[in-house]
Amino acid sequence: MKKLLGVALSALTFFSFVPAATAQTATATELLSYLSVAPESNGSSYSRSLFRHWSDADRNGCNTREEVLLLESSIPITPGRGCRITRGKWFSEFDGRTFTSAASLDIDHFVPLKEAWDSGASGWDSTTREAFANDLGFAGSLIAVSASSNRSKSDRDPADWIPTRTAFRCSYAVTWVQVKYRWGLSADEREVAALRNLLGLCPAGESYSLPERAVDAPSPSPIPSVSPTPTETPSPSVSPSPTQSPAPSPTETAPVSPSPTPTQAGTELPRITPGAFCAREKEGTQGMASNGLVYTCKTSATDTRLRWRR
Repeated sequence: MKKLLGVALSALTFFSFVPAATAQTATATELLSYLSVAPESNGSSYSRSLFRHWSDADRNGCNTREEVLLLESSIPITPGRGCRITRGKWFSEFDGRTFTSAASLDIDHFVPLKEAWDSGASGWDSTTREAFANDLGFAGSLIAVSASSNRSKSDRDPADWIPTRTAFRCSYAVTWVQVKYRWGLSADEREVAALRNLLGLCPAGESYSLPERAVDAPSPSPIPSVSPTPTETPSPSVSPSPTQSPAPSPTETAPVSPSPTPTQAGTELPRITPGAFCAREKEGTQGMASNGLVYTCKTSATDTRLRWRR
């Protein structure tokens, strides 16, 4: 089982194009300032076949769907021949249902493929589109959910669809923004308005990590000023979060030293990707992002999956 888990975890960073960047954090109300705002385009040229998905990128015998099922099951799984997975235990975050049969689950692209196409992916090459469709480098990109909820969502953005499980709506909006940020995808004005409402459900002051970029992306345009939030800055040249500043001002207190701070048995912490899945046996342990911020393998009040979190 450890070997199988190891090969599953090895896929988490396989589809990574851009070197590790400095990890950033933002409150829910600040998150939107990291997205470029633009109308959707090129929708008529979309075809699902343009995104090759369920690849076996690391050639370990398990395709992307199977990797997600292995990672998200709350009980150990022993795959059959050809990495066939039939039984496990999964919690569908969209509707709060629990399943033991893999056949009842779909693997949802958190930002649907067509939504990605309309938001900037139409300009990508085929390799980048395949990487997006199989992104195991950030835990939020792909999620196992009930087939019925996935098909209800289809290719709609938060302006037209939100999960029936109200406890997940904050996390849904946060993850949506994180995935779009990771891949440099834009958001249209209706989408931004819906996200702003959902992010208003999040706990005040709680910080969320921005994942490492998977592609090079331009600096975002400022969010439209029709309903600005107090924490958003009007100019993209000013960082919306203190952690983005090149150097703390005299009044700022850096949350941690950028140099590694060993905290586990006197040894240097392992390097991790903020927001990525972590294994069950890692629960409660710590890891360090590329800029020295320390993360813990844990669940949250709105997400039962183990991830590297602040």
